[in-house]
Amino acid sequence: MNPHYISLVAGYSLVVALWFTLNHFFPTLWRNQDKVSFNRPHLEFVYAIIAVIAIIGIGQLYSRDLLIPADGNVFLDAINQLIIFSPTLVLILIRKQSVETLWLPKSKVALRILVGFLLAICSVTVYWLTRSEASGLGKILSNIYHYQNISYLVQVFMEDITIALIFVRLSAWIGTKWSIVLVAVLFSAGHIPAFLTNGASLIDLSSLILDTFLGVLVLTAVAKSRDVWWFFMVHFAMDMTQFYGSPL
Repeated sequence: MNPHYISLVAGYSLVVALWFTLNHFFPTLWRNQDKVSFNRPHLEFVYAIIAVIAIIGIGQLYSRDLLIPADGNVFLDAINQLIIFSPTLVLILIRKQSVETLWLPKSKVALRILVGFLLAICSVTVYWLTRSEASGLGKILSNIYHYQNISYLVQVFMEDITIALIFVRLSAWIGTKWSIVLVAVLFSAGHIPAFLTNGASLIDLSSLILDTFLGVLVLTAVAKSRDVWWFFMVHFAMDMTQFYGSPL
């Protein structure tokens, strides 16, 4: 199994354990998040899927350099990421829905982001400890939290609220437990074409079971918190390890 993947599993697993521990000892930070309901959740889910299709379409324009010419400017590219995922925000404006339906609670935002940042540091540290060939921890962290990665940060944040857009509406329709399992399975299955293209072995394909289990763990924590503010910090840091985890 890929060493990078093993370290990701270790990092995310620790974060989930730490989040549940924090939620046990400091329950007031997330306890006030009310479960979202809709009059016609199946219809809201369809609208969310339409928004995702629009995102994919705008993404195709981006891949063809038909959005704002960035020319290496990371701040302009960050604006492009906002444009790509704008259907998520446009939809809740049209539907006159609160940002809470994107798992963006309005209270204690700075504290939630700070918690996410500290959990992200823990996850990167575990990633570093479990990879013998990894770069120095200080180097990894300084590379991850460099201003040049601002567009990636925006991209991950918008990805996460888009996932929340879909998940919240799906769970309001079929229930949280089934939504967690379904989304985790679909996420894992999405890796199968790439695995087969690269000539993956049965051992590689069996890792999808672990992938599904990890997806269930992460989604359980995020769904329970109903809060993207903390999670996107972890998601961003762990995504960046693919670029900075090993020496060039």
